[in-house]
Amino acid sequence: MASRPCGSAGLEYLAVARGESDATAFSWEAAWDHAAGLLLVEEAGGTHLTRTGEPFRITGGNDLPFTAARDAATARRVVALLSGETA
Repeated sequence: MASRPCGSAGLEYLAVARGESDATAFSWEAAWDHAAGLLLVEEAGGTHLTRTGEPFRITGGNDLPFTAARDAATARRVVALLSGETA
């Protein structure tokens, strides 16, 4: 898994939903940046998790960073990486 800087949250979510990216991660929780993108990823069969393994809450109070991924296994792997786990 290679990392790169985020250009646009909306485009990052679209890339995950289209299968062009395995996952994306964000360190901020502004609802207007994430609500539509998270729905798009979910509708495409993907998922989203915070660093504690809970789904991202649009209402805030999330343990950041969080990921949106094409599948649950990838989301768990990204969460582990975000948490500093090596396994």
